[in-house]
Amino acid sequence: MALDTYSNLKSSIVEWSHREDVADKLDDFIALAEQEMFNNRVEALIVRDQETRATASMTIDSRFVPLPDGFTSMRRLLIDDTTANAIQYPLSYKTPETLGVSPFSGCPSMFTVTSQLEFNCPADIEYNLSMQYMATPAALSSSNATNDILTNYPSIYLAGSLWALYRWAKDTESASGSYDDFISAIIGANQATREGRYGPSPVIRNQGYTV
Repeated sequence: MALDTYSNLKSSIVEWSHREDVADKLDDFIALAEQEMFNNRVEALIVRDQETRATASMTIDSRFVPLPDGFTSMRRLLIDDTTANAIQYPLSYKTPETLGVSPFSGCPSMFTVTSQLEFNCPADIEYNLSMQYMATPAALSSSNATNDILTNYPSIYLAGSLWALYRWAKDTESASGSYDDFISAIIGANQATREGRYGPSPVIRNQGYTV
C-alpha cells in the first residue's frame, strides 16, 4: 500500500503495529507525530518542501509586521528600494537582544523575529516586503489528505505515528525503536536538503538568513 494519503497512512499504522484496536486513536497518533517532527529535542525537520514565499507591507510610523501563517523561520527578507533603481534589497537579521531600535522614522535596514517581525526603525512610508521563509505544512486530516512531507518523506510520518502508538500502549522498547527510526528519517531528509542546496561542502550562511 502506498503511503500517499491520510487514509493509507492510517491503514499502514495498523498493519505495521499489528494492532486492530487503535482505530479511534489513529488521528491522535498522526497529530503527535506532526508535532514531534518540528519540535523534538534532537533535530527538527527543516526541508525545502517547507519553503514558501509571501508579501507584506509596512505601515507608516510602525516597525512591526505580523508573521505569515505557519511561519517557523526566515530565510530571506527583502524590502523595496525607493530610489530610481526600483529594486529590492535584503535586510540584515539581528537577534532580538542585538537589534538596535531608532525612534526616528526611516527605511529599515535590519529586522528580528519574535512573535512578529520587528524592524530597527518605524517606516517613514509604506514599504513592500518580500519574504522567503520556512513554514509548517498543513496538518493531515480527512479534509487534507496529503502534504509535501507525506509525499516525499512518508517514513517520517509512519515512524512518528508508530512511536506515538507504542508510547500510548506503554510498549517502551518498541516506542524507543520507532523513535530512533523517526529521528533517523528526519536527519536523512534534512541532510538531503542541505546537500541539494549547498552541496557536500560546509554550510556558510549570510547574516541576513536565520536558517
